[in-house]
Amino acid sequence: MPEIAETIPPEAWPFIDQLFVATLVVAAIWLVLSGFVLWRRKASNLTPVSAAGKSKSAQPDFLKVDSKAREAAIARGESFDKELARRERREASRAASSPATLSQRIAGAITFLMSLFTLATMIYGAIFQVSRMGSMMKEYSSFERIVLVIQRHPIAFSVAVFVILFHIYRYFAQRKWQEA
Repeated sequence: MPEIAETIPPEAWPFIDQLFVATLVVAAIWLVLSGFVLWRRKASNLTPVSAAGKSKSAQPDFLKVDSKAREAAIARGESFDKELARRERREASRAASSPATLSQRIAGAITFLMSLFTLATMIYGAIFQVSRMGSMMKEYSSFERIVLVIQRHPIAFSVAVFVILFHIYRYFAQRKWQEA
C-alpha cells in the first residue's frame, strides 16, 4: 500500500481528499436517510417487502370491529350534532331578534332594484333582438346573415371561433373519442 501511495502525484492529493470528504458526506446522508426510513416504517407499522411471508389465514385489521371505540365515536358524533344544532338555534334567534340596521336596509333595497333593472333589461333586450332578427331574416339570405353577424361582431365571432377550434383540438389531442 505505501508503494502505491508514493506513485500518486502530489497534485492529485487535494482531489483525492475532496473525493474522500464527498464519500463521507454521501455515506452520512445515506445513513441518516436509512435511519429515517426505518424509523418511519416502524412508526407506520410497515414491514419490508423482503420480510413478508405468505399466510393463508392473514386478514386485514379493518375486518375486526372495535365495538367500544365505535360506540364512543358515535356518541361523540351525536354530542357534536346536538351542540351544532343548539348553536344554530342560538344564532338564528339572535339574528331574528336584532333589527336590520339602516345601511343593511338600504343595501337590500339597492340590490332588489338592481335585480329588477337587470331582469327588465334582459327581457327588453331579448324582445328587441327577436324583432330585429325577424326583420333581418326577411331581408337577407342565410349567407348574407352570417356575413352581417361577422361584420357587426368581429371580436365576438373571433373569440367564438377560437374557443370552438381549441375544444376541437383538445378533443382530438386527448383522444376522447377512442375507448381506453
